[in-house]
Amino acid sequence: RAAVRRAAPGRPPRRTRAPASGAAEPGLSLVIFAPRDDVAVHAPDPRAAEPLLASGTPHLYAGVVEGTGVVGPLVLPGETGCAGCLDRNRTDRDPVWPRLVTQWRSGRSRRVGACDLALATAVAGLAAAHALAFLDGQSPSGTGARWEVSLPGLTWHSRPVRPHPACGCGAAGRDRPEHSSTGGEPRGTMAVQRPSTERRREAGATRPAGTWRAHV
Repeated sequence: RAAVRRAAPGRPPRRTRAPASGAAEPGLSLVIFAPRDDVAVHAPDPRAAEPLLASGTPHLYAGVVEGTGVVGPLVLPGETGCAGCLDRNRTDRDPVWPRLVTQWRSGRSRRVGACDLALATAVAGLAAAHALAFLDGQSPSGTGARWEVSLPGLTWHSRPVRPHPACGCGAAGRDRPEHSSTGGEPRGTMAVQRPSTERRREAGATRPAGTWRAHV
């Protein structure tokens, strides 16, 4: 409930209370961003994921705007491109992009637009499949990529989200271009991407396997 309130458009932030026992909130293996705002779907705000990048929490983006659906990227902090990388890559291609996004996000709050039910169901299914595959230790195709689909053709297209050297996430500074797999083991922390090598990445912190949260 708290996650839904924090992600609700136009809702002021709430002050959080510390747990009575003094124990910290258990870590999450995956967080899903599923905004209803059309701008947030097309252009995810990098600031929303800053706490997740800082804590090393993997997160997945998904959403539907009218006749267009998006799944991805699945962000592995420090490993793959994030929302900030996506924004900077777009700016490199179109210098006017930051001004457009600022205009879209400014002004009065927008009403949530309608979307196609069948398309929304398909997007939700693909997002859930990505989440379950990730939690089972696999490397879903949305890792470091963004899947897009539009009506009426319903043809899925994958666009890579490459790490940007100017982004503070640090993914562009890694030595190796590929990421090792977990060998099919359930993830308890952030996972790695491609099943092309046998090397394993040591996790810095332990989180309960199979724990995830959705922001809607």
